[in-house]
Amino acid sequence: MMGKVGKTKNAKRNRRSFRFAFFVLWMMALLTQPLFAQTTAVSSASYTFGQNLQFSLKANRTDVETAVLFFTAPEFPNALQVDLPVMAGQPVNLTYPVDLSQIRLAPFTTVTYWWELLTTAGDLVAVPQQTLTYADDRFEWRERPGQPVTVFWTGDDPGLGQLAQDIAAESLPRLQTILPVTPQPFALYLYPSSADLRSALRLTGRDWVGAHADPALGVMLVTAVNPRTAAADLRQSIPHELTHFLLYQTMGTQYEALPLWLNEGLATLLETNLNPGYDLALETAVADQTLIPLAQLCLSFPAVDERAILAYAQSASLLRYIQAQYGNRAIGDMAAAYADGAGCAAGVARGLSQTLPELEAAWRQSLQPQNPLRIMWQENGVWLLLLLGGFGLSLLLMLPIRKG
Repeated sequence: MMGKVGKTKNAKRNRRSFRFAFFVLWMMALLTQPLFAQTTAVSSASYTFGQNLQFSLKANRTDVETAVLFFTAPEFPNALQVDLPVMAGQPVNLTYPVDLSQIRLAPFTTVTYWWELLTTAGDLVAVPQQTLTYADDRFEWRERPGQPVTVFWTGDDPGLGQLAQDIAAESLPRLQTILPVTPQPFALYLYPSSADLRSALRLTGRDWVGAHADPALGVMLVTAVNPRTAAADLRQSIPHELTHFLLYQTMGTQYEALPLWLNEGLATLLETNLNPGYDLALETAVADQTLIPLAQLCLSFPAVDERAILAYAQSASLLRYIQAQYGNRAIGDMAAAYADGAGCAAGVARGLSQTLPELEAAWRQSLQPQNPLRIMWQENGVWLLLLLGGFGLSLLLMLPIRKG
C-alpha cells in the first residue's frame, strides 16, 4: 500500500517538474523572440502615379528615439535610407513623402520597404518588409491571365486581350529559332493611345519610343489604338519587345552591355510587320553617304528622330545580312560572347570570325546598287544560257549538209 502512495507522490512531483520546466522554456522563448514581435506596428505606402509616394508608420511604443526607413526597387542599385526623428515619450506616428519627379520609378515596378526603430535603451526593433506594386492606376485595366503572358488592356473590346496573347504565341517559335530559351512569365499592358503611353513613360523619366519593355521587371508596354489596325500594330510591337525579353534571359547581368545594334537590330528584324519607313531611310542614307558608323551604334542611338529611325533601319539591315551570310547560329554565338563579357568588337570576332570593320565594310558593300546587266545575269543566267544554247542548236540544224 505504501508503495502505491509513494509512486503517486512521485508522479505528482514529476508532473509539477514538467510543468515548471515547460513554463521556463515558454518564458525563454518569449524573451528571445525578435523585438518586432512585441511591437504593434502598422506600416503602409500609397502613391499618386508620377507625382509622389508616401510611406507611413504607426507603432505603440513610446521609447523609440529614431526610425529608419528603407525602400528599394529592382531598378535601384541600392536601397535608399532615410533617418526620421521621433518625439520622446510619444507613440510612433510618421509619414515620409517621396517626390517621384526626383526619384524615378519604372511603371509597374515593385517597391519593397521596411523600417528599423532604435529605442532609447539602444535596442533595434525591426518592422517586417512589405511590397507595393507601382501600377499606372489612371486606367481601369482588364486582365486576361495566361502563360507566358498575362495581358492587361482598357476599353470594351473583349477580344483584344486574346488577340495579344495569340500574337505572342505565334511569335515565339520564330524568335526561338535564334534565341532558344523558354520565356519567363511577363505582363503585357496595352495602352489605349500613344499619348497615354508617352505620358506614362515621361512621368517616370523615360523617353517615349512608341513601345517599351523592362525585362528585369517582366513588363511590356505597347499601344493598340485603332481596332481596325490593332492586329497589324501588335504584330510589329509585340515581337519586337518580346525579343528584348528573350535577349535579357540569354544575357543575364550582361544585358545592358549588349551592343545596341544587335539588341535593337534583332528586335526590329523579328517584327512581323516591318516599318516601311526603314527601307526609305536606309536607301536615302546609302545614296547620300550618311550611314552611321557601326562603332557609334554599339553604345547609343541618336536622339534626333530622323537619325534614330536610320539607326533602327541600319541595325535591322545588318542583322538581316548576318543572318543571310552566317545563319541564325552566328547570331546566337555573338549573344553568347557578349553574355561572357566580350566587348562590341570582340563579340563580332568570336561569333563571325572577322573584325567589326570587316563586317561593316562587307555589309555596306551589300547595300550598294549593282549594275543592271549584272543583276539580270544573276537572276536569269540559267535561262539565258538555255536560250543561247537553243539558238546555237537551231543554227547547226540549219547549216547545209555537204555531200561527198
